Amino acid sequence: MQKTHQTTRILALMAISSLVLGLAACGQGGAAKTDAPKAEASAATSAEAKDAALTLVTSQPPVVGQPVTVTLNLKGQEGKPLGPDAIATKHENKVHVMIVDAGLEDYTHVHATPGANPGEWNVAFTPKLARSYKVWADFELGSDAPAPKAKDEGHAHGVGADHSHDAPKAADAHPQNPSADLLVGSDVAPALTATQSLTSVVDGMTFTLSLGGAATKGQHVMTTLTIADAAGTPFAGLEPIMGAYAHLVGFSEGGASMLHGHPEGAEPKDKAARGGPILGFELHPKVSGTHRLFLQVQKGGKVLVVPFTLVVG
Repeated sequence: MQKTHQTTRILALMAISSLVLGLAACGQGGAAKTDAPKAEASAATSAEAKDAALTLVTSQPPVVGQPVTVTLNLKGQEGKPLGPDAIATKHENKVHVMIVDAGLEDYTHVHATPGANPGEWNVAFTPKLARSYKVWADFELGSDAPAPKAKDEGHAHGVGADHSHDAPKAADAHPQNPSADLLVGSDVAPALTATQSLTSVVDGMTFTLSLGGAATKGQHVMTTLTIADAAGTPFAGLEPIMGAYAHLVGFSEGGASMLHGHPEGAEPKDKAARGGPILGFELHPKVSGTHRLFLQVQKGGKVLVVPFTLVVG
């Protein structure tokens, strides 16, 4: 009888030991699951740290009607200067610079050239208004190796949009759109009129945008541009400009949000190529409200800037 009790006690102790070991194993498994989200968070933080920072320096205080050199200081992860070797060529240039006043009336699209020091990029700019301006730098981090082209390359996106359906890019390409304020004067810009206007006449040419649906925050909307000359005849003589038949840039009120895109379809193969009379864009506004769009095209060697007003719901 005593031997039976002893055997029972041994079996009980073995069961308790097994239970303790099982709980310990579960505890280790729980710790592993807890650590996994931390690893993901670290990866997300690292990706966000790649975002570029932009600061501005001018050669002199900006004055209306006088050219000024604006130096853009671009820095990447951990404050590393972003020079030519760190930025890929996109549409024939490395850094596209969009400058617009707070009233979205005075718009300039220029290309920056490398400055004397690492991370410095220079542009020339002549402000027309004594207001605050927003300066946007549009570029991609990555090697300068040519990326493969898709059949239908180029369409407009809002900053931060999903580009997963774009043409393939270099493996390490990373789109960047930092911005900074530039004060030219203290004049207060008028508020935009919240009336949609998608037809504009510039230099005798009529430009019309037609939406494939309602323009809604965070949603893609197909947009068709039609072009006619002074006689109303469809115009198919758009010349290549910065590697495309057109550039469409849009800003929300105050220039707080920006989109930059190019027509759907094949891009110009050479300078003799011509485009029109119909071009398609895919817009993806990131914020609601009134937007000013600027279409940039070239005809007969002359660059035309065509304004539109888009109301996003």
